[in-house]
Amino acid sequence: MAQTHHRRRFRVLALLVGTLLSPLAFVPTPSAEAGAATQLTAGFVEEVVFGGLNQPTSVRFASDGRVFVAEKRGIVKVFSSLSATTPTVVADLRVEVNNNFDRGLLGFALHPNFPITPYAYVLYARDALPGGSAPHYGNGVDDSDACADNLGTGCVLTSRLVRLTISGDVAVSQTVLIDDWCQQAATHSTGELQFGADGYLYVSHGEGATPNLADFGQLGNPCGDPITAAGVNAAWPTGEGGALRSQDLLSSGDPVGLDGTVIRIDPVTGEGAPGNPFANSTDANMRRIVAIGLRNPFRFAIKPGPSELWLGDVGQDAFEEIDLIA
Repeated sequence: MAQTHHRRRFRVLALLVGTLLSPLAFVPTPSAEAGAATQLTAGFVEEVVFGGLNQPTSVRFASDGRVFVAEKRGIVKVFSSLSATTPTVVADLRVEVNNNFDRGLLGFALHPNFPITPYAYVLYARDALPGGSAPHYGNGVDDSDACADNLGTGCVLTSRLVRLTISGDVAVSQTVLIDDWCQQAATHSTGELQFGADGYLYVSHGEGATPNLADFGQLGNPCGDPITAAGVNAAWPTGEGGALRSQDLLSSGDPVGLDGTVIRIDPVTGEGAPGNPFANSTDANMRRIVAIGLRNPFRFAIKPGPSELWLGDVGQDAFEEIDLIA
């Protein structure tokens, strides 16, 4: 079966208080200007605000004028204002963060009541085997962490959502809210963090499968996805590994994973928020989930007013998606 047909099988299924997520697929039209040097539109000026950054992935503005910048390698910095030239290191998480291909510290958010509520949140691929200690693939000092098999099954790890408590300009403590999202390849990894107008934290994450083929667990099953045991290749059509981890909620009899989902959680406890579709479930992850079936939803934005969540999901071969959770 062609990869595009498998992609159809992995289409988005979402639940958010009974609302279906509507995929808006499109095929971009090649531009006549493709490859040409970028020209600014009349009236626009390009200006470097902060220099010397290493792969910045997220910028957040605090109400007191400070500007926080997260770098992919796992360092969070803060500038005292937009005119500041030298940052302070808030946290150096390189020992914990696996920075490789799509992986790294990609999600960063400040609590809506910051700095009165002194919390910042980071979402990163953790440089450790599931249940293990960091660093595993790197040495904790270098800015990148290579694996032996980036696009197959030789790079298994999990991701973490961590709450930082900030005093002044420095993180003085860390609290792990969620350690989940098993991944076998160094792609389709961590995603976005955003607070909604409801005060709850929304988190997206990819399915952690190889981008090279339609993966249902036939590459070794290092995350121990059912129906087969860890390390045993899955068989079609019963296998629930690989990209099918994004639909884990649909299968019964096994713990629910968070790969390929959007979750809505309490920012203090990490528990599923009231009003979620499965808020009364006995499974902690099921209580968190509001959307499933996603491939690599590494960025989304929440539209003010109606509080719509607009999400970009990476496709395979033919289509990309813009998905709406209303």
